[in-house]
Amino acid sequence: MMKDHDQALFDQLLPLYDKDGFDELLQKLTQQHSNSERLLLKMEVRRLMTPSVKAIDLRGKVMGNCRHYYLNGQNHWMDDVAINLYHRRLEIYQGQLTQGLWEELHNTPNSHRAIQKSGEALEDFSDETVEAQPIKFGHYLSRSENRIQLSTRIQVFLPNGTEVNGSTVDLSNSGMQVKLPSSFVYDIGSTIIVYFPQLGDECQLPELFSGLKYRIVGKELNLVRDNFQRIRLRLTTSTEAVKEAISIKLSQNTVKTRQENADKFLTTRSRCYEQIFLEQTPSLQLFFSDSSLKYGLLTEHNRALWDYWHDERNQPVIDRLFSEKRLQHLALKGLTSSETLIYCFSHEHAGKTFFFSACPTELTPEQRHLFWHVGSSRASWRVLRVTMATISDEDAERLQEASPAYISQIDELTHIATIQDLTQSHVNTDFRLPSKPKLPSKTLNQFVHTRNPISRIEGVPSQLTPQRKEERFQHRTGATLIHHLSGELQGETVDFSPNGLHLKLTRPFKGNKAQEVSVTFTDLKRLDPNAPLANVPYKVVRISADRMTVQLSLVRDRYSENRSSYLKRLIEHNRHKLSVDYEVLPDAPLVHAMHQMLLTRLSTIPYFLMLRGETLHLAAIGTNYPGTDLNRLLESKAAQGRMSLAPVLGNHLMKYASTVTRQRNRLAQVKHEVYIAVEFENNAISDIKSRSLESFSTPEERKFFISQAKKRGKFYAVRNWLQPIEDGSQWLSPETLEPLIALSTQRARQLELEFADLAVYGEMSDITDEVLLRLEVN
Repeated sequence: MMKDHDQALFDQLLPLYDKDGFDELLQKLTQQHSNSERLLLKMEVRRLMTPSVKAIDLRGKVMGNCRHYYLNGQNHWMDDVAINLYHRRLEIYQGQLTQGLWEELHNTPNSHRAIQKSGEALEDFSDETVEAQPIKFGHYLSRSENRIQLSTRIQVFLPNGTEVNGSTVDLSNSGMQVKLPSSFVYDIGSTIIVYFPQLGDECQLPELFSGLKYRIVGKELNLVRDNFQRIRLRLTTSTEAVKEAISIKLSQNTVKTRQENADKFLTTRSRCYEQIFLEQTPSLQLFFSDSSLKYGLLTEHNRALWDYWHDERNQPVIDRLFSEKRLQHLALKGLTSSETLIYCFSHEHAGKTFFFSACPTELTPEQRHLFWHVGSSRASWRVLRVTMATISDEDAERLQEASPAYISQIDELTHIATIQDLTQSHVNTDFRLPSKPKLPSKTLNQFVHTRNPISRIEGVPSQLTPQRKEERFQHRTGATLIHHLSGELQGETVDFSPNGLHLKLTRPFKGNKAQEVSVTFTDLKRLDPNAPLANVPYKVVRISADRMTVQLSLVRDRYSENRSSYLKRLIEHNRHKLSVDYEVLPDAPLVHAMHQMLLTRLSTIPYFLMLRGETLHLAAIGTNYPGTDLNRLLESKAAQGRMSLAPVLGNHLMKYASTVTRQRNRLAQVKHEVYIAVEFENNAISDIKSRSLESFSTPEERKFFISQAKKRGKFYAVRNWLQPIEDGSQWLSPETLEPLIALSTQRARQLELEFADLAVYGEMSDITDEVLLRLEVN
């Protein structure tokens, strides 16, 4: 076979083989060669030009989908890399399929043979423990028109007339995503002509053979080892042909029943994983009506972030993060989404909590260094990423279709903000690497939040189950509260329970949340002097904005059980006189709508691990369409159509997850920071190196790694969250499983075992911008 360094020589000789002038050209081009070398070259040309009788079948030999082609009177199976090479090299081989062309087509850069020669083990790309097919979250709500996943052959003519062969990834009435060879230049905004020979033949639509005009509207960073560029196109030709083709493909029902049953299993599986994400994500979701913050969607895992933004009265002040100026930047008209980093800390003064926050764009370099130095040394220091997304009219239309109990509150919502806490306590020293500026600390007072008035922000539980641990009963009776600062305050009960109390006072309460007070139920004590209702210790839970009402919980001590039992008996004997203060749960359609809007706006990549025996396996990974650079990074070491954790976690899945899977001293959550260097060759990834934060000895070593990564290719930083899933089977209820058992006992059992084995919830987030800014690497 001809060697790469002889390519140019053979390209000149092959077109003239067996024609006049061949010997003269050979003599001219090989003047430095001996006669014996010249003879060997002539023999090699003869061999390369020998007609090939073997069909080309690349199925299983390349990293790519192969399609059927009928060329030169034979049936062939080639992928898109090979078919483009075929058309490009055919003229060199005088329009014939020869031995030389056959060999070239079997040695493309994406062939398994070429990959093995470059020293990359194929096993690295097929590790089932860290690889899975992604689930498109909220997929049934994410389209305003039919978009089908369809791989069909296309011919594309670029503006300069170059013919390129490729394939579709998906297709809709007004646009599509295609895969085209990355060796060509595709300019955003340019118009191309696309032919659909395969689809036109299957659907009998002549217009698909005539060429339709598309405009290039976007290109995705190519991080997948298939030498292709993924291009997003918008249809500019006025035609119904594509719509008709989609309808025809959707109506083909050769295996309709089997497909419908399969869809039911896939849909159930997807919905269950979506629900786990909604309940397990540590991110906090907020819902706005224009500039007014209305709701926070609360789960067990984001409650700490929600509670952080409460002052000493336990009143919510998270709305102060979204000042009018910040909202103008984040919710700018015309933007569908935007994001920013926000640095925060709090300061206690005279019994009051003052919050400070600033975005990088709001700070001069000197102010930023001062903010970092003052804030990062405090326990209250937080680094947040806020992603703001617009709620469109199309969202409301889709939700109306999905929810028959659609309610008007949804119409009021205009934006969703997702807050991720990127704080890592052991990297807080990074913020103090720059010298502390000589600015006075009071310079930061411009970033302090106002304290009043307190806005009414409703914390909505994500699960529609009662949040209270016990019933509360409305009853007014006199009580006296004693506090070390407020002294003795008179009041009366608003409601009470065996372990809780809500008091309305005659004077403002001067204490703070979590402090202890003592309460005497004066009226009840008169009725029963022996009752254990004098100087009962309570802890302050919440204080009203005007400090005239307080909510309290009973302090646990050796006497608390006796007091609680007495109140229980008192309630039981007087139930006919007491009114239950029923807990008001949020409207189910509102929570359902919030969930659906979040599923189509992922700002992280959720994944789910199952433990089988002693080995962890990637069960599923969630994504949206189109994906981010991080999505495509996770695709780069996986088989086509799948995603792998390997580019981030390498071979250390068990090491990273052991702290949340072990039986003893299990941690509720762990965070890892991973630095990744990606190198490219011919617009495709040639190498990926990932290192955990702990593997670096000094910040300077990290900076050097980053600078080298950027010099040779691209740098990424990823934050990886992990937390245990205690009981995976709870997400697949018997009621959900029962109709599936009737369809297939075996498949239902497999699904049941999959969820029973779930052990870990993980979440990855691209924090490249935060790391580069923190380490001040350009």
